[in-house]
Amino acid sequence: MKNFPQAPVEFVLKQSEVTKVSAPAGTIIYGLGDQCEHLIILQKGQVRVYRPGDDGRAITLYHVGEGESCILTAACILNTQTFPAIAEVEQDVQGLAIPTAQMIDWLKSETDWQQYIFSLLSQRMSELISLVDALAFRNLDVRLANWLIEHSSKSSKIRITHQVLAEELASSREVISRLLKEFEREGLIKLGRGEIEIIDPSRINHIK
Repeated sequence: MKNFPQAPVEFVLKQSEVTKVSAPAGTIIYGLGDQCEHLIILQKGQVRVYRPGDDGRAITLYHVGEGESCILTAACILNTQTFPAIAEVEQDVQGLAIPTAQMIDWLKSETDWQQYIFSLLSQRMSELISLVDALAFRNLDVRLANWLIEHSSKSSKIRITHQVLAEELASSREVISRLLKEFEREGLIKLGRGEIEIIDPSRINHIK
C-alpha cells in the first residue's frame, strides 16, 4: 500500500512563483528527451510514467496521483538531465507547477519541502525495486494475478484494455490476452470489451 508523505500544498500555494495548471487525459506532460522546466504536484487526476522499448512494448514505472509528484522530474531537475521516460495524463489533472529554480531553492531552505522530496524518492525507489524483483523472479501469470487482485479491491469489474495491461506488466498484448483467456476458461474472470470482471478472487489470489 502506498504511504506517500503529505505534500506541503499550503506552503506551495502561498508562493507567487507557483502557477495552477490543468490537462486532459492523453496529454503528454514530458516525453523522452524533454527538458524539465517545472515540478508538478497533482491536486486531482492521475499520470502514468512509462518507458517505451525499441520493440514497441512499454513498461509502466509508476503512477502519480493526488498529492504526489513525479520523482523522475525532480531527479532530472537536480541533475540537469533530460526526461528518460514518458509522463502521460491518464485522468484529467489539476496541479501546481513549481519552476525548477524555485524547487532547488526550497531544497536548500525549507525543511518540509526537503522531507517531502526525499520521502517521495524513498517510496518510489521501493516501488521500482519491487518492480525489478517481480520482473526477474515471478512468472507472468503470477504477476497478472497479483495485479488483478490489487486493482479489484473497490470493484469486481476493472476497466482496462489488454494493451494497457500489457504495458503495466511489461509484456505484449498477445501474451496478456492468452493468459486472460486461460483465466476465463478456468472460471476465474469474465472478459468484456475493455473490461475484466473478477469471478473467483480467492482462486486468483492463490496462483503461485
